[in-house]
Amino acid sequence: MKIRTAAFAAAVFATLLVFAPSPSFAQESAPELPPANPVSQVMTNLNPMNWKMPSFGSILPTKDEKDRVITKKNNLVTEVSTTAKQSWQRTKETLNPMRLIPAGFRQNSTTTQPAQTQKSEGFFSKLLSPFPEKKDPEPTVTDWLKQDPVK
Repeated sequence: MKIRTAAFAAAVFATLLVFAPSPSFAQESAPELPPANPVSQVMTNLNPMNWKMPSFGSILPTKDEKDRVITKKNNLVTEVSTTAKQSWQRTKETLNPMRLIPAGFRQNSTTTQPAQTQKSEGFFSKLLSPFPEKKDPEPTVTDWLKQDPVK
């Protein structure tokens, strides 16, 4: 196992020595001429010796961009808050039960509710109580049509 590790390390070291640029070559800087054709341009761009480190100034936002983002963020919060308040007001207006009652049936604020003298039965007491007997039959349309005409 140790022999394999040592052989691998030697191979990596030899590869680095062979492919590493020499100091004299790295110090020489020839003026860059524009390539004559697109193929040579592609080959020049593929050469790692021609690669340059990107400048972080172009990646990071400028002061103006930062201020614009902060302003937009603050305006967005205000805009969302305002929109939510307006939506809630419209919802309350739409679902207001007083708007659903026809105008003729609305009670004025001065009108008072009639006092209930009897306590009304609850839902379940009406549901579970025996069916009440009818005292007087209620008149129907048929009964009204059968009556004698008025002279």
